[in-house]
Amino acid sequence: MSRALGLAALALLGSAPGVARACSTCMDPTEGSRTLLVVTIFLSLLPIGMLAGIGGYAWWRAEQMRRLAVALPLLERT
Repeated sequence: MSRALGLAALALLGSAPGVARACSTCMDPTEGSRTLLVVTIFLSLLPIGMLAGIGGYAWWRAEQMRRLAVALPLLERT
């Protein structure tokens, strides 16, 4: 039953193209240009920031392991 309801809702939305438009800032030429630019910059920088965060975390963990490898023989002697 819920599958049929989902298909009916999808058919209804597909038949009404006015409902499926983008947000109002994308459609308004006076307000939308700045907002669209900010969103474009954010979405362009987001993957770079994610990769930098993953790389920074990997470097931090490698440094922890290196420090542990140096300190472990010193701890075993005592």
